[in-house]
Amino acid sequence: MRNLKYLLVIAVAVFSFSCSSEDETPKLVEKSVTIEVEMDGNYADYLVTFSVHSMLSGTSTFVAPVLDQPTELNWSQVIEQGNTYTLSFEPDVPTISATSSAPIHSLGFVFNAVHLGGETDHSFQPLSATVNVLADGVVYRQFEFEAMPHGEVSVPLAEEISF
Repeated sequence: MRNLKYLLVIAVAVFSFSCSSEDETPKLVEKSVTIEVEMDGNYADYLVTFSVHSMLSGTSTFVAPVLDQPTELNWSQVIEQGNTYTLSFEPDVPTISATSSAPIHSLGFVFNAVHLGGETDHSFQPLSATVNVLADGVVYRQFEFEAMPHGEVSVPLAEEISF
């Protein structure tokens, strides 16, 4: 019986030391983030939609993205309660850029393009885009997008990223 008590004390001690007193959830890393979209092809023949959502810092603080490019435009739709910022436009410049207004640990974005219709000739090149997500100025993730020509449906690029 005495050995059983010692074994029980040892088992409790080992179990106590093996349990960490620290929080088991991983620490969230927050970074200043920029999303850059570089379009190529006949991008002026498309309606482009770029949406940024779920920019979060801390445990659940919404962070607003700042639209850097195109400089002459503002967000087309802002839903602050849903932390969603959308830009829909017919591009005349090949670049879209948005920056987090504060360091964040996660975000989501959607990019899509729909051909506006009209005649196309043999020199027509469908819109293609490279989307770079930069964290503290360094490319963290890169994505490729290919739009479909008139009459076909493009598949939106939708991504969620945690740092």
